Amino acid sequence: MKSIIQCVLILTLLTGRTLFASTGLIDLQGQPVDTVKNLSVIAIWPPNTEGIDPSIPEKAKPCNKRFFDIHNPNITVYKPEKPNGTAIVLCAGGGYAYIATGVEGGPTAEKLIAAGITVFVLKYRLPAEPGRYHVDPATLSDALRAIQLVRYHAGRFGIDPGKVGIMGFSAGGHLASMAGALYSQYHFGFDSIAAVNSRPDFMVLIYAVIPESVRVNEETPPAFLVHAKDDSSVAVGKSIAMHDLLTSHGVKSELKLYETGGHGFGPGRENTDSMQWPDAFLDWLRNANFLSENREP
Repeated sequence: MKSIIQCVLILTLLTGRTLFASTGLIDLQGQPVDTVKNLSVIAIWPPNTEGIDPSIPEKAKPCNKRFFDIHNPNITVYKPEKPNGTAIVLCAGGGYAYIATGVEGGPTAEKLIAAGITVFVLKYRLPAEPGRYHVDPATLSDALRAIQLVRYHAGRFGIDPGKVGIMGFSAGGHLASMAGALYSQYHFGFDSIAAVNSRPDFMVLIYAVIPESVRVNEETPPAFLVHAKDDSSVAVGKSIAMHDLLTSHGVKSELKLYETGGHGFGPGRENTDSMQWPDAFLDWLRNANFLSENREP
């Protein structure tokens, strides 16, 4: 009974009226910052945006941090003690039916902020039909808007606007790959943030559901791809094909294949070689000049 009560309390904290008050989350226009466990949570769209309704609280499956029914997309900001200027918009997976921040969001962000990277975990709107593997325009708009917002407020966050990447896991990797491939074909919003460049400076695609129809060109951002060979949910061939496609267009791409890890391993599954990818990724960032020594904010 005690554990059930704890679950209810956690669910109330994460999705209740205290967090989602009548004014919604902040829009960085001078309103106070809402926090969850001392983390800033920021709405990415201004009030009265079509398709946005802060009065509808998001939902979560008890105690496993899987969120769904997102009507007010937001970013949770993980800021290191000494930001080095690199920023990542992180899109957790969940098959576009929910967002699995408990495995792929917070745990990955904690590893990255230890290296001085500022991480923005995105809660994006989910396609209306579960299991629909394409990017709903609203979903893609949330990813691109998050990149624009981070760049627009680069000084406030202590980041370099030229080092803003996007990271995605599974379905979130699908979204990240589409943001990198389609950023120039879409424009969303009408405010000053909407005028900011939405191109991610780099992509990090972790066991991503990359469509065969994805189109890239010489302007597609460089990519770091990760997949486990024993993934029974998403074929490893998707990452291999994307790596080959990027390389054929002269886009810098590195692919890390691991023997074990399965699917949904987030920052790495214990006792498998998939645990190696965060360090390999940091090395890639350094070699690509997207990561420098920590600096004071």
